[in-house]
Amino acid sequence: MKEQRTPGISAIAAKYGLIQGVLSFIIFLATLLAAFQHNWVATLVSAALLIVLMTLAHREFKRTHDGMMTYAQGLGSGTLLATVASLVKCVILYVYVTYINTGYFAAALRMQQAALEQRGITGEQARHALSITAPILTPVGIVVITLITGVIGGFIVALIVSIFTQKSDGVSHDSRPPG
Repeated sequence: MKEQRTPGISAIAAKYGLIQGVLSFIIFLATLLAAFQHNWVATLVSAALLIVLMTLAHREFKRTHDGMMTYAQGLGSGTLLATVASLVKCVILYVYVTYINTGYFAAALRMQQAALEQRGITGEQARHALSITAPILTPVGIVVITLITGVIGGFIVALIVSIFTQKSDGVSHDSRPPG
């Protein structure tokens, strides 16, 4: 009889990270196509999705590991999930803005300028503000920002989710004598 191997923490995190990355890009695309002016809606939906998928990943890990998962394992798994998700989204996003929607950055710059004008910022102040955001509005810029915010945000979510999903065996693994 062959012994069946249980999936490791990395495999589970990668699987759910792949799902999160693709769905996050779909949310980005839906927001873009619906011409939402407020990106916080997409951010909120993506964060909720990340919490759900991270919880499912932790539940799968515990199911395949005798119901146990330490806080550190949950944090590592969640952070890896967020990193994989960010990498997947970055690759798809890069392809999208470089080859499919090549006018994305010009449109984003025009929207930025319109938003500044709506707040009464014009002339030199507007040019200065746009010169600061222009380096971000490039394929590499958006990939770097997406990767950094995705990993940091995912780490913060993993810090919180792991508090609620951890389950230890109750045995202290501290080598110090009680006292």
